[in-house]
Amino acid sequence: MKRALVRSQQGGFTLIELLIAIAVSAVIALLAYQSITSAVRVNEAHQAQQSALNQLQRAIWWLEQDIMQMAPRPVLDELGSSLAAMQLQPNQLELTRIALYPTPVSSGGLVRVRYVLEDGQLVRLSWAVLDRAPDSQPRRQVLLDDVVDFKVRVLDSRQEWLEFWPAIDQSLETLPGLVEVELVLKKQGQLRRLLHGVEGMPADARS
Repeated sequence: MKRALVRSQQGGFTLIELLIAIAVSAVIALLAYQSITSAVRVNEAHQAQQSALNQLQRAIWWLEQDIMQMAPRPVLDELGSSLAAMQLQPNQLELTRIALYPTPVSSGGLVRVRYVLEDGQLVRLSWAVLDRAPDSQPRRQVLLDDVVDFKVRVLDSRQEWLEFWPAIDQSLETLPGLVEVELVLKKQGQLRRLLHGVEGMPADARS
């Protein structure tokens, strides 16, 4: 009888052994959870970085396309005032450009676009018509988030850098020869690009 009892006691686990097993399992589970959480965070950070890079590349692409396809066509705003073919003010750039695809709603294959910094976002506005009516509404695209600063300056025929365009002695059809775009972003820092304009294009060269 005693031998059977001893065998029964030896075949099971003691309370201490159970507690140790539970503790080991808990440690392993904790380590596994931390490892999975770390991997998820790394993946999320990578995806966020890739998304920000794609957004920046798309914004630069739009800037390059618009600036390098400028057209010397002044326009009328909603109040009937004349606007230069390219207008440059602090944190704002507006210009007429050749349309990617001429459509029935675009004027002679031209569109009007504007870049403006609003509440930390770089916004692109585009009008299908050049001479706007009071009810003309632009298409609005948010190109970049977390923008600290947006600066543009242009090089004129006297090889001087200007932060306003056109100058007082320039016609509304005059376009610059070189455009410098500077973006300051919260995460990526400062980015500067030099883009060729279309200085010297005759005023009647309109698509």
